Amino acid sequence: MREAILAAPVNQVLYQLTKPMVIGIMAVFFFQLVDTYFISLLGTTSLAAVGFALPVTMLVMNLAIGLGIAASALIAKSFGAGDDLHAKRAAMAALMLSAVLGLVISIIGLLINDYLFRLLGASEELLPEIWNFMVWWWPGSVVMLLMMVQNSSMRATGNTKLPSQMMLVAAVLNALLDPVLIFGWGPVPALGVGGAALASTLCWVIVLAVILTRQRQSGFLSRHGMSWAQVQQLWRRMMALGIPAMVTNMMVPVAGAILLIMVAPLGEEAVAGFGVGMRLEPFALIVILALTSTLPTFVAQNHGAHQDERIFQALLSSFKFLLLLQGAIVVTFWISAYWLAALFSDEPAVQQTIVEFVRWLPIGYFGMGVVLCVNSALNSLQKTSNSMVLNAIRLFIFYVPGAFLGSYLAGYSGLLIGAALGNLIIGLLVWRFTYQVAKNNQIKIGFWNFSFEDIQR
Repeated sequence: MREAILAAPVNQVLYQLTKPMVIGIMAVFFFQLVDTYFISLLGTTSLAAVGFALPVTMLVMNLAIGLGIAASALIAKSFGAGDDLHAKRAAMAALMLSAVLGLVISIIGLLINDYLFRLLGASEELLPEIWNFMVWWWPGSVVMLLMMVQNSSMRATGNTKLPSQMMLVAAVLNALLDPVLIFGWGPVPALGVGGAALASTLCWVIVLAVILTRQRQSGFLSRHGMSWAQVQQLWRRMMALGIPAMVTNMMVPVAGAILLIMVAPLGEEAVAGFGVGMRLEPFALIVILALTSTLPTFVAQNHGAHQDERIFQALLSSFKFLLLLQGAIVVTFWISAYWLAALFSDEPAVQQTIVEFVRWLPIGYFGMGVVLCVNSALNSLQKTSNSMVLNAIRLFIFYVPGAFLGSYLAGYSGLLIGAALGNLIIGLLVWRFTYQVAKNNQIKIGFWNFSFEDIQR
């Protein structure tokens, strides 16, 4: 695959890399819908509890993505430059670091769980139901972090097929385990919302075992003579790249939590509907997420091989494609809004909040996609600080303020419309700036200057 990434037509390579990821991500999000459906059968209280848990679980998942970005940047660049030994050492160091971080996060999460959700606005009545979910999810987060980082390591070498297949397998297993563990069956007790978290953990364990087996066969599960000092050196480099990438990715659930805090005073029905909407949202972002999973491999390997013009071809082609795709998704959501709402709740108040979510917020997904594609390219070029600043601008200058202003002017609907317009405006600006960098190799905005020539090989 390395030869194709460096020499084949850009659109053809992006299609070959992205197609398996679309299938895998679609399978995962389909499971999340199934998961949400089974939880909704437990009642509005359980649905609201998982709605509160979602920003926290997404926060940890995005931290894992950030570490995976750092590992992928080092592995893909070395792989593209032909230094396979350094790529394998980086993969092993990433595995070790993700294990340490996962254990720390899990322990801290269990200790501060109730305090954390009180900060998010959860009522005392909801805390036991939230704990029932998180008491299983926190330990499982260790496995999840290991699995996601190893997925990134595999994709960095151009192998997107196996990670996609494993995502599909996990989704099917999860859908089968959910009703058994949530409602009970035979000797298996009914665990309620905790059963959904336990089902996810069991599937993550299976997927991680398969991936580690393949990594070992490929030589990516060995220290390859690394001393402890060399491991520490790689850890420092990964953290230098990974901390900004982690912050970048964790900003998303933080912004989601801020929006949730805005929604919470509107009542339990609004929180439940907003939580369902957040779980429907990824279906509209499948191709965006697939592109941002595969673009780093393409960008880093071509940059390592001194073929920067292919990077801009890939970005600008991606923008045009997303404009058409996300426009079609907006139309689809408008048409299917009431059907989707009825699928997840029988309560009119909850249904209405779901309808408004899927009709208004997707208008801004195209702009979000443009920014996320540029974020992924910057991360793979080891410019994670620039990526962090760009995402901060999107979220905290355009997205959240837009939601706040919209909420002030028009309540819940205004919140969603304001957030969507914020995403759309920043996306169009970033498209313009990317075109300028592609044309002139640099861009100046006030005192800030970005030059593509400053990026080290």
